[in-house]
Amino acid sequence: MIACRHTPTYTGPPDLTVHMLMKKWAIVPDRVVAPQGAKVELVVTTADVEHGLAVPGLAISEPVQPGRTTVIRFLARKPGTYPMHCSVYCGRGHDKMTGEIVITPATAGAVTPLHK
Repeated sequence: MIACRHTPTYTGPPDLTVHMLMKKWAIVPDRVVAPQGAKVELVVTTADVEHGLAVPGLAISEPVQPGRTTVIRFLARKPGTYPMHCSVYCGRGHDKMTGEIVITPATAGAVTPLHK
């Protein structure tokens, strides 16, 4: 598993696991929503060529190689919307490979998030 270089990570099982697929010219899903405080695990694969998943606001920048699974773990600390994009040039539709991670504010008495 890959721990993000300046993003708080965690030990133990995740609260939220999201399987993501990168392919020409999309990130699927292109929107990930996690509650504040959640232990998040992104399981990322590619359907074609090398891509890279970058979420600058969360200090995430990891390569995604064909035939391999990239696992990115982070603790969803600060509420907000964090743009994500492909960080490895993969052709003329590269700039369309965008999305977002949304961390929603914690609410008093909230129940622990469920696995997805």
